[in-house]
Amino acid sequence: MKTKQMLVRGLVLVSAMVLGLAGLRVAAQGAFPTQTPYPTSTPYPTSTPYPTYTPVPSTETTAPAAATVEPTHPASEVTWTVSDLTFQSSYPKGFSFSARITSSAGPVVRGRVIWSHAPGTQRSRPITVDPATGVITAVWEVSAGEAVPPWVGVTYYWDVGDSQGNSFQTQPQYVEYEDRGHKWTRSESEDVIVFSENLPADINQMTLDAMAEQRETYRAAWGGLLPYKPRVILFGDRAAWDEWHVGATDPHVIGTTSSDWGGTVQVVSQGDLTDLAYGTVPHEVAHLYQAAFTIMPSGDWFIEGNATFFELHQQYDYEEVVRELAAMGGLPPLLEGPGPAVSGQNARQGYDIGYTWWKWLVDNYGLDGHRQLIQLLDQGVPRNKAIEEVTGLSIGEVESRWRIWLGASSVPPTLIPLPTAPTFPTPTPFTFGSK
Repeated sequence: MKTKQMLVRGLVLVSAMVLGLAGLRVAAQGAFPTQTPYPTSTPYPTSTPYPTYTPVPSTETTAPAAATVEPTHPASEVTWTVSDLTFQSSYPKGFSFSARITSSAGPVVRGRVIWSHAPGTQRSRPITVDPATGVITAVWEVSAGEAVPPWVGVTYYWDVGDSQGNSFQTQPQYVEYEDRGHKWTRSESEDVIVFSENLPADINQMTLDAMAEQRETYRAAWGGLLPYKPRVILFGDRAAWDEWHVGATDPHVIGTTSSDWGGTVQVVSQGDLTDLAYGTVPHEVAHLYQAAFTIMPSGDWFIEGNATFFELHQQYDYEEVVRELAAMGGLPPLLEGPGPAVSGQNARQGYDIGYTWWKWLVDNYGLDGHRQLIQLLDQGVPRNKAIEEVTGLSIGEVESRWRIWLGASSVPPTLIPLPTAPTFPTPTPFTFGSK
């Protein structure tokens, strides 16, 4: 089987530009891998409220003062009035906020607007005050490394202060980064929010059905559901896809998954809609679970095999391919070395072999075993030690039993040391975040 022609999901490439980092599905050696970076160890979720509804703005409220200078009025006497809350999407160039916020003690002289796209990260911009009208504004203009796709959620609030040192925060407001330049179909269920552009109408329902079918598996495997409703944003038009990126775009990139904005965005390049809804989406959502629930080493068979385990549709029989590899004596060592690669010419092997290990674990220890392993990893227990605690076996015995299950020799082959290749510095380290 020419596996390099199959879709490869989930390769990891990390950028430190944001805390929940975007993954890129890239074509390499004739395949279309998905690269899925993850957040740093910033605590998760954020303390900023993240409503799943649109709050009704308060028109007038009273708040205690947080004095940076001596207030001229007691805090209980300061009245803050909020009106004209406005969010303006300028997709794909960014968005802006405006409001009229006044204090009975003095004019607003400082502040910022703070927003998040999903629990775990925040962004902010300082305010500008119009002295004639008192209207405050804040603008976010897209720059390299900051672009987000259309239809991400934006939960924001204003944090302002008056000339007398009194401080005030508005109630959080929920909006979406709208793209009005293309025709979109929006669907929502208890599991997911789906947006599709230039695709058959049934793709939305297929995605809702796939996420509903996988809901209880996610819950059992991770010990709970995501603390937010993930977004699935599907493009059918490459030109429309290119618009949300800043600067030149790689024509081989066909998808991004990010816990920073809590979802996955894909452009349909090849393959059928069934694989998109039942294969790609559950795989990428599994990466969001990884970012939310545990600590995993990024960019290896362990994390990609885990995400592959959650696919409801396989492009081919992954287990059968690995069994054929095992029968030919080609199954590499797994747990006491780096294991199979998930990049390069044989990238697909890491996904398939990793998948079989997770399948072996769940076949023998159930989804409870998966959850226990995830929880130990989240506590900082090293991978192999965590596996030994869950299975009650030495790591060598685990590998031996997995190999026998696949029909391979119980003893992994001895790898011949290769000459050390020159290494080059990378701009950011490969990292994977915790809650």
